[in-house]
Amino acid sequence: MAARTAKVAVSLPVEIHARVEAIRHEFGMGRSEVVVQALTLWLKQREEQELEERYVRGYLRLPEKATDLEGLFQAGLSSFVREKW
Repeated sequence: MAARTAKVAVSLPVEIHARVEAIRHEFGMGRSEVVVQALTLWLKQREEQELEERYVRGYLRLPEKATDLEGLFQAGLSSFVREKW
């Protein structure tokens, strides 16, 4: 079954339109494909930004203590192989 779509009309600054047209022609892409890729990337970036903001809020609410990091530090040290130089 084909994906459902919705038509939209957007206004772009002339400079952006020209750049997009040149690039999409170079790659043989349709306008819809370009817009879908751009919006997909934008949505992913927004999601990542929200996750980062949630992490910061959580960290500010419950910051790590030095004792919380000791196990992580020891695990990192154990990954080094002792070699004779």
